[in-house]
Amino acid sequence: MFRNFTLTRVGRVLFISLVLAAAGLVGMQSASAGCGQFTATAKKMADLRESGTFGAPRFIHADLESDAENLLWDYRFDRAIVGLWHFRYISEGNSAAGIPDGTQVDGGNTTWYADGNEMTSSEMRAPDTGSICLGVWKQTGKLTYELNHIGLSWDPVNNVFVGPAFIKQYVKLQPDGNAYSGTFTVTQMKADGQTVAMVIKGTIAATRVDLNTTTQPQ
Repeated sequence: MFRNFTLTRVGRVLFISLVLAAAGLVGMQSASAGCGQFTATAKKMADLRESGTFGAPRFIHADLESDAENLLWDYRFDRAIVGLWHFRYISEGNSAAGIPDGTQVDGGNTTWYADGNEMTSSEMRAPDTGSICLGVWKQTGKLTYELNHIGLSWDPVNNVFVGPAFIKQYVKLQPDGNAYSGTFTVTQMKADGQTVAMVIKGTIAATRVDLNTTTQPQ
C-alpha cells in the first residue's frame, strides 16, 4: 500500500533524465555568457557531426533512489498516506476536564483522499450526535502530515445543534506505510461557532485497512 501515488522506477528514471538534461542546457548557455567572454564560432550540424564536437557518449551515475526519495520527493506528488485507516484517539493531559490519561475518547475509520480531502466516521458517537467529520490535509514533510477537520455536534435529546468541533492532527507515517501516529486536539465550539466550550487533546494511532483486512485493527 505504501506505493500509492509514488513514481515507478521508470518514472523516476525519466524524471531524473529530464533534470540532468535541463542542467546540461544551462551549462551550455553559461559557457557563452560567462566572465571569459567566450564567443562560439558558428558551425553547421554536419561540421559538428564530422568533427565529433559533442565528444564520445558518456554515462553519468545517478543514485535514483536517493535523488527521488531524499531530494525530489516534493516534486513527486508523494501521497503515501492516501487510503482507508482505523484510528484511535487516546486522552492525555485532560485530567482537569475529568478524563483520565489513557482513556479512549474516539475511534473509527478515516479515509485520506489524494486530492487533499479527508472523511472520518466515528465508532464511538451515535449518528444522531454527528458521527461524520469532513476535513482537509496537506503533506508537511517526507512522511509527516497535518489535518484539520470539522465535526458538527448535535444534542439528540433536545434536537439542537451543539456546535462545530475542530479537530487538528499532526501525524507521521511509518516507513512501511501501514501505520501512523501523532497528536490531536479537539476544540469543541458552542453553537455560535466562536466560543470555545471545551478542548481535549491526546495521541492518535492508526492502522491501514487493505483488501486483506478481515478483523478490526487494534
